[in-house]
Amino acid sequence: MPQLALTDAFVRGAKSVTGKLVEWNDTKERGLSLRVTPAGVKSWTFRYRDATGDRKRISLGRLDDVPLYDARAAAAVERAKIHTGIDPATAKRQAKTKAAAVLQAPTVAEIAERYFREAPRGRHKPNGREKRGGTLEVERYYYDRLIEPEFGKDRIGELTRSRIQSFVNDVVDEHAPTTARQCRVVLQAIFTFAVWQEDVDRNPCQFVAVPRLKARERVLTDDELRAVWIGFAEASDIEKVHVGRSVALAVMIAATTLQRRAEVTGMRKIEIDLGARTWTIPGERTKNHLTHVVPLSDLALRLIKEALQLSGNGPCVFPSPRDPERSILPTALSHAWRRLVPHLKLQAGTPTIRPHDLRRTGGTLLTSERIGIPRFVLSKVLNHISDAGGGAAVTAIYDRNAYLPEKRRALDAWAALLTEIVELQTRAANVVRISA
Repeated sequence: MPQLALTDAFVRGAKSVTGKLVEWNDTKERGLSLRVTPAGVKSWTFRYRDATGDRKRISLGRLDDVPLYDARAAAAVERAKIHTGIDPATAKRQAKTKAAAVLQAPTVAEIAERYFREAPRGRHKPNGREKRGGTLEVERYYYDRLIEPEFGKDRIGELTRSRIQSFVNDVVDEHAPTTARQCRVVLQAIFTFAVWQEDVDRNPCQFVAVPRLKARERVLTDDELRAVWIGFAEASDIEKVHVGRSVALAVMIAATTLQRRAEVTGMRKIEIDLGARTWTIPGERTKNHLTHVVPLSDLALRLIKEALQLSGNGPCVFPSPRDPERSILPTALSHAWRRLVPHLKLQAGTPTIRPHDLRRTGGTLLTSERIGIPRFVLSKVLNHISDAGGGAAVTAIYDRNAYLPEKRRALDAWAALLTEIVELQTRAANVVRISA
């Protein structure tokens, strides 16, 4: 093979005068050669010896795409790899194989469908616990609304941390930090499943940053609590506010029972015992996975009976308009809240009011001097497990009716105080305070 110091002019005019493949070695960059086919196609090649002494070569691209200067730089890069123990031909073949695997990999949408199909059975991660239907409904809501339109058609191995971070940042700006956090949670779960199933070898959601949520301490004043209650009680009469009576009742029941919105919206008729005046939330629907018995005050009972009359013949107290066999999502309460709160009769400059503020307000008033229940009883009402009252934690698993009388007195007193606040009445003396 002829050798010479290649120039731009030479490589542009080089031809195969013999009618055969011709190759010129560059004397300025060892191993670099210009190849010219009989048809006039010009390309760059790099020749070298691997660690065993075998001769090998790799293509560096066509002259049309890679000029002489870039070809010399590419040859220098490949030679540097050899000095570090890397075989350029092997590395290129592996990269090509990996790229082909990425193109053949399932899409994000395909992995997501498998995840949502396996999660209810606990087969979404090693030693996984069955995911609750309510949790999956919320995850599905954020996936369908935001994640699938953005990433659904992408191959699972193509997503990078920077792209997911950019998506999360856009969600923060266009929606809310809490929405961004939920999207990251769903993507993290899907990619954890994909890594476990060996569809991808890394989880790009790791180290994706979302705004830190600040601990909220908002407790409503009597006037604010009255405005919220009356607003939802009369929502159907407020012009341009579309809040169904069933959803309004769910908010009012959440305020009366002090239970979480997902537990309220997911309420099923089989859980309600009107005779015993109790609502038994099964462990698969509670945050701590323990069955929780909620005593029903007269106020709560009246609201639930009205909701039952509106619920139809299905199993849910708050059925979805699209599927009577399924409950509405907790987000339905949040949407109703956003539509209604701006129309409430509140003083100018009133701080933001959120749905969970009702639960915090009720809990705060229960332990205040206005009612005065012990914090331990409050933890039982709210179904917190941080306070076991000195008993063994395992006892709570078997004793479903633990502290039922104390919880009933507490919620009856709360209903009386709530009625007093809303209707500006005075409670009976026997429900003013509960002794420890």
